[in-house]
Amino acid sequence: MSDRLAVIEERDRFLVVREDDPTDWLCAFARDGEFPAERWARNMVSTYNDRLELAEPAARRPAGRQ
Repeated sequence: MSDRLAVIEERDRFLVVREDDPTDWLCAFARDGEFPAERWARNMVSTYNDRLELAEPAARRPAGRQ
């Protein structure tokens, strides 16, 4: 199972979802003509996924090692 996030575009909003289960959305950014909903959703996903990738090598290290 992946912990990665993804963006799903709907007619009136952008959803931040779990990549493995797009029905399990975590956050919704509504399109209102002024708020940059797509940019916020994509930035959230990008930041989270980038940090997840940085943390993965540390999670595989033997206990007691940094």
